[in-house]
Amino acid sequence: MTYLPAAIAALRFHEASTDELTGISEQAWPRLLHELDTAQLTLEFGARCRESLPFPARARIDRDAANNVERYDRVLAACRQIDAALRARGIEYVFLKGIAQSPDFTAEPRQRPQYDIDLYIPDDSIASACAAMRAIGYEPAGVTEDPGADHLPVMIRKTGWIWREDYFDPEMPPSLELHFRFWNSARSGFDVPGVADFWRSRTVCRVGDFEFPALNRVHRLTYGALHLLRHLLGGDLKARHVYEIAYFLEHSSCDNEFWGHWRTSALPSCTTIEAIAFRLARDWFHCRLHPIAADAVENLPAAVQRWFALFGTPAPAGKNELWLHLCLVSELSVQCRVARRRIFPVRRARVVRNPHMPNAGDDVRWRARFLARRALHHVKALVPTIRGAWVWYTGRRVV
Repeated sequence: MTYLPAAIAALRFHEASTDELTGISEQAWPRLLHELDTAQLTLEFGARCRESLPFPARARIDRDAANNVERYDRVLAACRQIDAALRARGIEYVFLKGIAQSPDFTAEPRQRPQYDIDLYIPDDSIASACAAMRAIGYEPAGVTEDPGADHLPVMIRKTGWIWREDYFDPEMPPSLELHFRFWNSARSGFDVPGVADFWRSRTVCRVGDFEFPALNRVHRLTYGALHLLRHLLGGDLKARHVYEIAYFLEHSSCDNEFWGHWRTSALPSCTTIEAIAFRLARDWFHCRLHPIAADAVENLPAAVQRWFALFGTPAPAGKNELWLHLCLVSELSVQCRVARRRIFPVRRARVVRNPHMPNAGDDVRWRARFLARRALHHVKALVPTIRGAWVWYTGRRVV
């Protein structure tokens, strides 16, 4: 049983309801908090639903919020150091997500958990950027490149930090991802022409006295939608991804200037992708949409609308995002490849325990347990996925 839908209902921008929270037993609150941690909504939930929380949950979130302020300051310091190292070598780049999300996607950046620092760097500079990051102490956490990723292997610092089951540990060092593309067409099975041009219309953003390069406002929204869809189709969507799109839509719902610019400058190849993100945000968090955004949602293909009607609820079971993915892929051979990879995934990357330790190695027993848990997860997902296939292809609910 998951309690996340109850938390999402309480975080709606309109028609918010805490009724389901009152039915959660004291013993079940630690599980809800864990689900919020993994969904990256704990701090937002604590800020907006404080009066509905039992004292132990409120105290725990207050502690998390205080720790996250310290984490934010450390992440910002790391961003400054990275910026200085790249500028010293004349390497152009943009920040993706992270500190670039404020103020459009989040009210208070210190209430936003951040675990990665994501940069986009043109392909002809990526090797120089990697060398610059090595010079300030970052090194690849693994040697295997994930074919589904849009970035080089994750880079970290060997600080000796060990995971202690605390998502807000101030000492948790941020990892670094150097992106060389905005969309992986080979992995997704469909192309999104024009996204490489995002680079040409970058702008300057500011956090306090720190100025840094980022995508312009229209393309930040588009990239947010691309990022959401990639995680949705990959089966690892965080509710935070949806919430931040909803926040943007809610607070721009009367901004005629922005949406007029969006209509004239948004990529046609991204319209469906953005509309999927808009509808998911509206359905989950009841945000308002500007009429132009609402029109994009209404003009989604019939098959996509049908998927939302059948499977678009928060915390769905199984891998029923597969049917949405197949709606977006035209070739039968590619559809078969996508279905095979989602139902029977093979993880090629080597999993390392405590990678921040200077002498981190391959803990064979821990890795075996990790892979066993992943295998069990995929086995458990088979039944609801098969049930979902029946619903998708027959249109009939399983009783």
